[in-house]
Amino acid sequence: MAKQVLLVRGGALGANTGIGGAHHNLAMSLAQGDIKGWETNATCEYRVKKRMNPFSRLYKRWYAHPKRVAKLLKKSHNYSILHITDQEQAHLIPEQCSIPVVVTVHDLFHLFPETINIRGESIEIGEQKPHWFRRRDLGKLRAGLAQSDLLVCDSQATLSACQKHFPNVASVCVPLGLNIQNFSPINQEQTDVVGPASNLSKMCHLLVVGSHAPRKRLHFLCKIIGEMDEEMKRNITVHHVGNEACPYGGKSASQLALQHDVPHWISHGGELSSDELMHLRHASEALLFPSASEGFGYPPLEAMASGTPVLCSNLPSHNELMPDETCLQAGDKEAWKEAIIAVYSNWQSRTKLDEQHVWPKPRSGLIEFASRFDQSRFCLRMADVYDSL
Repeated sequence: MAKQVLLVRGGALGANTGIGGAHHNLAMSLAQGDIKGWETNATCEYRVKKRMNPFSRLYKRWYAHPKRVAKLLKKSHNYSILHITDQEQAHLIPEQCSIPVVVTVHDLFHLFPETINIRGESIEIGEQKPHWFRRRDLGKLRAGLAQSDLLVCDSQATLSACQKHFPNVASVCVPLGLNIQNFSPINQEQTDVVGPASNLSKMCHLLVVGSHAPRKRLHFLCKIIGEMDEEMKRNITVHHVGNEACPYGGKSASQLALQHDVPHWISHGGELSSDELMHLRHASEALLFPSASEGFGYPPLEAMASGTPVLCSNLPSHNELMPDETCLQAGDKEAWKEAIIAVYSNWQSRTKLDEQHVWPKPRSGLIEFASRFDQSRFCLRMADVYDSL
């Protein structure tokens, strides 16, 4: 008989977000019996209301929801493990918990922020000056992580950070997985394309996925594209999927594009459906991912799983996901320019041979490489992790 895992998180995040997607994949794998010997029948979470006032939000996060989790484990239950599915919810671990506690750690950016320098470019990793309530919140998270029995890190870089900051807590690296078959290339005819990709003009389309946090380096990207020759810029459209507002103030992604003379920059926001985002991947010549730091880096892996080439910076931990010797040096502007020009030239060559608007052909080698991170492998590793406790 399978043992029960109590999955816990705070506000429910959509499956299209990084942390939300990781939780969704784990919950589905447990519910379907894909993690041998373990299962779950529910997640302890709450629905996020967009118009909840800050005081109600803090009360829910610091008092009401932790009390609910503690109550579940005080009464008679059949749970064998408590699994907090991301480090931002580590405060939910009850004091003197009666069962082993696992916390998935995607990154420690906000708990231990830093500033790195890439060829004269100063980049903030994590929030440098949080408000008092966030400082208190971060203290609760650090205490929760120190109290857990095992930290499951989704990259080697995050594992090293956990070993440094929480040396007395056992930690292990288990890379996240994808249901690779869900990213299989679809019929590439334009008539089959829906959503934001349905009416794309005959241009070289490039995709950017992620927020406008400083570590995502959209400023660097806009600067590079803005320095390209005028004809090339007229034929390139950049699609940004993610929140375009800078979380710490400053210009939006669209304003940066305008400032650096990038004429065709389209912000789609973060509300695209999985199907709409998939069609944008298939219509794009490449994903651009110049990020300075990631916990795992779903976008490059998802792009490769759909057969879309990736231009990726050689920094952790997204460089752990890429084929050998394919990453670009993060601060080498000329290398990035040459790589984008090569993508553009390939688009030019292909479209000159065919006057019809055709999408790029998916790269089978990238799909094969991405299959190394199939969800089935993640499930095997998680079974071992749970058994160890």
